[in-house]
Amino acid sequence: MRAAGVRGLPIYCSDYRCSHHIAISGDRWPDDVRLSDLEPRFTCQGCGIRGADVRPDFNWDGKQPRERQSG
Repeated sequence: MRAAGVRGLPIYCSDYRCSHHIAISGDRWPDDVRLSDLEPRFTCQGCGIRGADVRPDFNWDGKQPRERQSG
């Protein structure tokens, strides 16, 4: 993940009807973790569905004091 320059992770609920999403820092995971390895680990805080669509945010500035949330 880090080798590709990924620092931030927008995470979207896997249920298209929910549309809940959040952006978090990827710094808590090791450098060699793949985004597809993370997807089944998330549970949506909006609807409770397990699984997510995790995407890379190459424009993450890394200076964010806390997680950004929307939805």
